[in-house]
Amino acid sequence: MARKGNWLGILAIVLVFGITVMGCGTLFGAKPPTTFQRGSGGDTTILLRPGLDFNLAFREVAFILNRHGFDNEVIQPEVGFIRTRWRNIVIGRDANAELYRVRAVLNFNPARTQLIVKVEGEWYEDGRWIQGWDTRQTEDLRNDLNMVIGN
Repeated sequence: MARKGNWLGILAIVLVFGITVMGCGTLFGAKPPTTFQRGSGGDTTILLRPGLDFNLAFREVAFILNRHGFDNEVIQPEVGFIRTRWRNIVIGRDANAELYRVRAVLNFNPARTQLIVKVEGEWYEDGRWIQGWDTRQTEDLRNDLNMVIGN
């Protein structure tokens, strides 16, 4: 009987150790999502509907950002600028949400005829954040904004 108890204890230790190693392995072997593009770029422009009131367009943009899960960090209607807080995103079933984050940056041009949209992305690698942008988040946001305020 004592031998059976020892084997159960050893089995429990091996299982705990194995699960811990597998969990750390996914953290160290993690890769950025395929939608992450390193470097600058990713700006997309939306032409606003002619005659659209700027204040209404600005409120619609803020509403759509909220619907996409973004929280506003800087909002300056007088200059037509919105920047959201960083939002962590889980990529894949084994990924750590602390490794990838995105935020939206939106600018109206001075004539209030265009909206420039960019979804910045950052991937945490080797102790530092790698800057870039997210293609899927940018495209999804652009499509929804274009349907509401676009030409």
